[in-house]
Amino acid sequence: MYFAIIANSLKYQKVENKFKANVELTIILKQEGTVKHFDKLNIEAPHLNDTSEKKDFLFVHRMFVEPGLYNLELALKDTLNKDKSRENRFFDIIQIFPLENKLQASGIEFVEKVLPTEKQNMFSKSGYDIYPYISDYFPSSVNKIQAYIEFYNTLSVFANEEFLIRYYINKVTSKQPYENYSTTKRMKPSNIIPFIIGFDISQLPSGNYYLTIEILNKLNQTLLTQNVFFQRSNPEIDKKLAKISNDELQLSFINKYNHNDTLKDFIKCLFPILNQVELDKALAVLSSNDKNEMKRFILQFWKNKNPINPEEEWNKYKILVDYVNKLYSTQVKKGYESERGRVYLKYGAPNNVYESKHEPSAYPYEIWHYYVIGNQRDKRFVFYNPTLVGNDYILLHSDVRGEIYDKNWERRLSSRNNSMYNFDATESDDQYGSRAREYFKNK
Repeated sequence: MYFAIIANSLKYQKVENKFKANVELTIILKQEGTVKHFDKLNIEAPHLNDTSEKKDFLFVHRMFVEPGLYNLELALKDTLNKDKSRENRFFDIIQIFPLENKLQASGIEFVEKVLPTEKQNMFSKSGYDIYPYISDYFPSSVNKIQAYIEFYNTLSVFANEEFLIRYYINKVTSKQPYENYSTTKRMKPSNIIPFIIGFDISQLPSGNYYLTIEILNKLNQTLLTQNVFFQRSNPEIDKKLAKISNDELQLSFINKYNHNDTLKDFIKCLFPILNQVELDKALAVLSSNDKNEMKRFILQFWKNKNPINPEEEWNKYKILVDYVNKLYSTQVKKGYESERGRVYLKYGAPNNVYESKHEPSAYPYEIWHYYVIGNQRDKRFVFYNPTLVGNDYILLHSDVRGEIYDKNWERRLSSRNNSMYNFDATESDDQYGSRAREYFKNK
């Protein structure tokens, strides 16, 4: 497990003429509610002579875990900062496959740099010091993509016969290598093969891609494939590769809209469904205030969804936008700008909604229940209205990965008559008439 600690997010304290900081890391792996692995670690930040020298730093922790499907829980806490709200918690589902007597590969790890190991340290693995790149987002400031993978049992599969490893970059919409981003290497078999790959991506346009690695036999048959998703943002190259011609724009459905405010509204309503690369583009286009650039962005976005009939995709989405605007708009913001509107547009309609406006101790709230979101099941969102006026509900808590998680959500929801002094408490004081806990935990 790789962690990037942002130095400015820590509180430093002077000890023996050095400034020090610490992070407490808790790792829990569960199977069907039973704890199978537990670690509590202390991560010490590099000591500083002066706080102006703060630099982000990496931490690596490796564990031996039996194969299986696990619920992963992580908690990171600044031990010098008493503000409990600064604790970061993360949840995920991981699957560890057993090592079998057949051709297998590890996952693909993005790396920032790889050096031969001279002295063993926490970054050392298979004779290399591997410094992780902890993101799948590559901005324009990063011009190289590197990755590490291990292959197993090639000796038992190929004996003494050489084989090929091919690796390439392909768009998520295509299995074919993207232009010149493909390389093949001839390899000799071994029980374990550590393998490092890399590409110069300075000319790679913005978009969603896979880094794909394959093993092929002498007949050029693919025996194993492994890939990993990444996003690239490269606005300068995008300008050189503009895909929408003036003629195409003139004939498109979006060309009939000529008011700046309308075009800006059409782009802003896409925010809930944009990935990071697309959002960067959208913000740049909005700041340009150029009508044609805004039209091009809208047309290109929906062409990516439906190359044959982009207007049809836009019309489907526009129906949803109009719906959330009708339900969740206020005097100061449109429905798609609200938290409920964003969640609705991003994840679709909830399967069930529990609404409460008159519980004696709680603020007005709604709990949305989704049976399935991607590969996550039985997930919920808690929205509430702490101002008690208007129609603007704020997202208070969710167990969906990447959304706001607050272990104190019940106490905050009931804080009209409930003290928030106990930051360690994860449930509200018993309150007459409250059903929030019951509904949220009814899984």
